Order: sequence, then structure tokens, then C-alpha cells
Amino acid sequence: MSANINFLKTTTDLIETNLEIKSYIYQQILDFDPFVTPETVILVIARDPHRSEPDTEIDFAEHNEDTNLESKKNLHRIAIILKEDDGSIEAEAYHEDIYEAIKLAKEKLVAELVEIQSEVESPNDRLKAIQQAAGNTSQVH
Repeated sequence: MSANINFLKTTTDLIETNLEIKSYIYQQILDFDPFVTPETVILVIARDPHRSEPDTEIDFAEHNEDTNLESKKNLHRIAIILKEDDGSIEAEAYHEDIYEAIKLAKEKLVAELVEIQSEVESPNDRLKAIQQAAGNTSQVH
């Protein structure tokens, strides 16, 4: 159990203290700009890669991860959560490279947000947005 706690602490320390990783996180969360308001809180957190809930083992096959016990020791589990008012949406990813775990979590969440947006956006709204984008011929110098 202490190995799990130590690895979680290491991942958390990397997120909180490593300037390069902090910078990478800020770059990645810029992709949420079209989906958030000024009131939205974006959280990037480390979770224990061996547990989904207290005292519950994670099904690594569900996450396409190797079930080899040795490989579990080296995984970073990163969750990205968007919270506003009483609502929240999140995605998480596992990877041995913390940068890749952050990127995968961000990509999962963006894909989910795009899917939600396409379900609630009317076809007319989408057509207007496309026409506006196509009609914007101004050049940046």
C-alpha cells in the first residue's frame, strides 16, 4: 500500500512543483476555451492509479492497460474536471508518461464536450457558424 501512496505523491508533486509540467498543463487546458465560461473551474488532479474508489481495484482491461502488476506501478492516473455551479464533467487517463496521461485525459474530455455540443446545437446554428467562419476573409499581418 505504501508504494501506491508514494507513487500518487510523486505524481501530485510533479503536477504541483514541476514548472515544465505546469506549463504543459496550461497549454493543454487552452483547448477547453470554447467550452467554458469565466466561472468554470478547471481541475487537473493525480489519482491513485491502482484504485477507482476506496478499496476497489481498477479494471485495467477496461482502460486498455496492461494488467501486469509491475506495469501498474509505473502508471500516472490524471483526471481533468470542469466544474461550474453544481455541475461537473470529467475524464481521466492512465499512462506511464505523465505528459501523455495529461494529453489523453484532455483529448477524452474535449471529445466528450464536442459530442455534447453537437447534440445540443441545432443544425441551423452549426450552418451559421460554418458560414461565419468561411466568410471571415480578413488577413492578419
